[in-house]
Amino acid sequence: MTEEDIIELIKSQENAGMEALADKYGKLLSYIISGILGKRPDDIEECVNDTYLKIWRNVDNFDFSRASLTTYLKVIARNTAINRLRDVRRREEFCADGEFAQLLDSCADTADVEGELLKKERMGQINDFVRELPKKERELMLRRYFYLQSSKQIAFALGMTVNAVDTKLSRLRMKARDALLAPDT
Repeated sequence: MTEEDIIELIKSQENAGMEALADKYGKLLSYIISGILGKRPDDIEECVNDTYLKIWRNVDNFDFSRASLTTYLKVIARNTAINRLRDVRRREEFCADGEFAQLLDSCADTADVEGELLKKERMGQINDFVRELPKKERELMLRRYFYLQSSKQIAFALGMTVNAVDTKLSRLRMKARDALLAPDT
């Protein structure tokens, strides 16, 4: 079944669309989410289900001209897993440090509007930098900093040595630093 067929079934709110989505992408989503959450099977399963729910609820906003279904799912899965990891860490901190740490966390998140705007601008610059990289370098950056894979996982997936991955990532970080910190001319 094609991505377009799956989306059409989900748009018409047929369960067959979600079943096809789960069959085709379930392992990929679990892989991405487990790379972020580690060995937390209950949280992984819940994140996968949350990803499906987000697709179900927001399928009308999906646009094939902006991204493929695979890319859309990867981004949703990654963001859902990162949010879950934050929640888990906050719960752990709350138990360890009490309510005060959680209160400071929530205040810090909402207090700096100017900082958020600068952060969005910087993220746009980073996205532009990564988009202009050659395919292999872009894949290294995305695997390490977007999917949060270890050097060992990247080396295995790309048929490289761990040392080669680390060296290439170090050079890419320097290249990014130079490109992002260079004054506009």
